[in-house]
Amino acid sequence: MKPQHPIRGSLFLFLLLTFFLTACSDDDLGAPAFLHIDAIKLAPAATNPITLEDGFYSSDIVACYVAAHYPGERSLDTIGLFTLPFTVPIRHSGPIDELQIYPAVRQSGSASALPFYTFYNPIILSSNPSSPSDTLVTRPYDTLRLDTLTTTYNLSLSDILLFELFEPTSASLTFDSVGWEKHAPDEACSGTGYAFVHVADSIDNVPFSIRNTFYLNDPTRLLYLELDSRSDLPFEVYMEAAYTYGGVTGRERVMVVNPSDTWKHLYINLGRTWSWFGHPTSFRLVFAALNIDGIEGDIRIDNVKLLTTNISH
Repeated sequence: MKPQHPIRGSLFLFLLLTFFLTACSDDDLGAPAFLHIDAIKLAPAATNPITLEDGFYSSDIVACYVAAHYPGERSLDTIGLFTLPFTVPIRHSGPIDELQIYPAVRQSGSASALPFYTFYNPIILSSNPSSPSDTLVTRPYDTLRLDTLTTTYNLSLSDILLFELFEPTSASLTFDSVGWEKHAPDEACSGTGYAFVHVADSIDNVPFSIRNTFYLNDPTRLLYLELDSRSDLPFEVYMEAAYTYGGVTGRERVMVVNPSDTWKHLYINLGRTWSWFGHPTSFRLVFAALNIDGIEGDIRIDNVKLLTTNISH
C-alpha cells in the first residue's frame, strides 16, 4: 500500500476540522439582524461651506464600505462593500458603538472600480448612551434602517484647481470652442447654465479645451476631474503636458466618455495619466467630440471641477 503523504494528510485533517468548527459556529451565532441604506447624497458643510451653489455638490455615490464597532470589542468588524441601495445581514444583535460608512464611486466610469472617494468625508454614526432614541441597536430578524445619508467634501480652497458651474452669476466661461447656454434650467444638470459642443454630421472630430494651465508640483497627491455630461456622441478626455524625461510636449488620452440620454456624473482619475508624463508641474486638459457614425448631435457639460488632495487625508 502506498503510504499517505504526511503534508496532504495533515491538510485533509485541518480542512475537515475547520468544516466542523465552522458548522458549529454558524449554529451558535443565532439569527441575523439587517442593515439598510437607501442612498448617500453630497451636501454643503454645515459651517463655512465652499459655496452654496447646487452644482458644486452634484454627485453619484453608487456604493459604500461599512464597518462597525461593537461594545467590548477591541477591533472594527468590516462588514463589506455594498452597492446602493442595499439590505445586508449582520451577525450581531444588540447595541453598536459606532458605524463607519465610506462613500464609493465609479472611477473613470468603470463599474468594476469602486474606490472609497477620498474627497468625501466618511459618515460616522455613534450611539448616544444618554438618549435611547439615538442609540444604534440591531435585533434578530429586524432591520436597522438608515435610509438616506449625507456626506460632505473633504476639501480646502487650495484643493480646488478649477470650479466651473457655467452659471452667469458665479463663473466666467473657462472653456474654449464651446457654446454657453446661460438660461436653460430645464436642460441644465443643475442651475440654469451648461456648456455644449455642436457636431455636424459631416464632421468626425471637434476639439475643445479648458483654457487654463494647471500647476501641481507634488506627485504624491490625488488628482481627479469631476463633471456632469449628457451627450449624443462619445467624447475623449486628454491630458497635455511636457514629458519630464524628454521635455517634448505630448498628449495622452485619459478615457472615452460614452453617450448618455440623461445627465451622468463622472469621477475621472487623472493620476495614472499624469504619471505617464513623469508628473510634470504643469498640464492642460483637452477634449474631442467623436463622430465616427456621421450623425448630428451635441455634447453637453456641466459642473466641472478639478480637485487634488493629499492621499493621507
